[in-house]
Amino acid sequence: MAVKEKLKSIVRSTGYEIRRHHPDLVEFLRSRSINVVLDVGANEGQFAQEIRSRGYEGRIVSFEPVAETFKQLHRNCASGSNWDCRRMALGDAAGAIEMNVSKNTAMSSIVSQTDIGRSSIYEADVVRVETVPIETLDAIFAEFAGSRVFLKIDTQGFERNVLTGGKQVLSCLFGVQLELPLIHLYQGTWSFDEAVRFMREAGFTLAQMRPVTYYSEDPVSLLEVDCVFRRTDYTVVA
Repeated sequence: MAVKEKLKSIVRSTGYEIRRHHPDLVEFLRSRSINVVLDVGANEGQFAQEIRSRGYEGRIVSFEPVAETFKQLHRNCASGSNWDCRRMALGDAAGAIEMNVSKNTAMSSIVSQTDIGRSSIYEADVVRVETVPIETLDAIFAEFAGSRVFLKIDTQGFERNVLTGGKQVLSCLFGVQLELPLIHLYQGTWSFDEAVRFMREAGFTLAQMRPVTYYSEDPVSLLEVDCVFRRTDYTVVA
């Protein structure tokens, strides 16, 4: 026991801490007193349901552009409290845009899939193309001004576009979660390193990481990770 305590003391002296418990996203939200979560790329509301089940009680606004998927999201949203939804995509321009709708609707994307994307994810094949409404984060953010906002983006390769359309308001956010690729599933998307650099230049630092999917041809290797970014200039009050 004495050896363990000594080791902990040495590690703490360098500014780090040894923990058995790994803080999750809801603990991050609680640490920042988040009262609004913007759930971009909501699909049927799985993310919102998960953070609710883990104890988040603040407002959730979910964005999903695909018509049939939105119907199920709306039903799920109506059964919850302090949760509403909007049928739209978010990106770097407003108007309308074509969405590739996959059999597995969680894989639907404005961006075309790579060969690895088509072969690695169950039922990822595109079954139709649908024209969907799209807005920018900058244009819709006035409604949330003054709130403590956390932004979650899971848009299957379109994450950078969502952030680019929110450049004016990124500094108002207290945290951001992005689903990022380690192996490209969608064409022309950024690399993990490019995403981290973009967020750093926007004033955010990587805070948490969780695995999302693994590579079917190398099952011990990750395809995608969820990354939570914190405001670099934020001071945690003890």
